[in-house]
Amino acid sequence: MGFVLTAQDLPTVYVSGDNASLDVVRDVAERFGPVDATVLFAGAPRVKDVFDGAPLVLDSAMAAEAAQILGARAVVPVHVDSWDHFSENRDDLVAAFTAAGLADRLRLG
Repeated sequence: MGFVLTAQDLPTVYVSGDNASLDVVRDVAERFGPVDATVLFAGAPRVKDVFDGAPLVLDSAMAAEAAQILGARAVVPVHVDSWDHFSENRDDLVAAFTAAGLADRLRLG
């Protein structure tokens, strides 16, 4: 699960953690939003025998929607490549954020 970092006079940051639920993101947005920055676990990793192959964390479209729900000004995507069980990559993420009109919020390293 994710967590929120917040303190008086400091930016609010949400870290999604191993979460593939936009309902959780909506709950965070209701309690803490808008957030200044978010670290979103993306890449839609899938394991055939876990959750019937559903993504273990956000897919690219869900990450873009999460950024929008949170009102995040900056989005740092992590886990978008590198492992065989990831079904999406950085290009998929950039395409989803571009389609959603949110590409300017991405902070890619």
